[in-house]
Amino acid sequence: MFEAPPQAFLLAGFYNSSTKLAMNPVITIQGVGRDTILVDEQTGSNVLLPLTFKDTTRYIISLDSKTDSLTFVHTATKKYASVETGFYYEYKLHSVRFTRNRIDSLQIIDSLVTTKWHENIKLYIHPLPVVGK
Repeated sequence: MFEAPPQAFLLAGFYNSSTKLAMNPVITIQGVGRDTILVDEQTGSNVLLPLTFKDTTRYIISLDSKTDSLTFVHTATKKYASVETGFYYEYKLHSVRFTRNRIDSLQIIDSLVTTKWHENIKLYIHPLPVVGK
């Protein structure tokens, strides 16, 4: 019987750059060079992102309709799971480059991206301006 191999995803959390509290922006994410939209206008405080087996993975991310790009620089290591599931990749995150339209800064919390999903990076984003009455 075939079982799907485990998957290593990068977990990114969203935080207010002023208060450092978790935020829930409306998120849309598309991989650069891919037609598929990974996340389409979903509200949330974090997101799981797959990384490629190449040395970089790039995404276009829209947070409350303001668009930024993220480039993850990493190495991939092929791991053997079992006879039933085969091989999968785990990653070592080296750096992250990003534009600064909505993203203020970024902190790498854990550079090892494994099948145990936990927060790898914190994205500090600018709060939206308060509209007066």
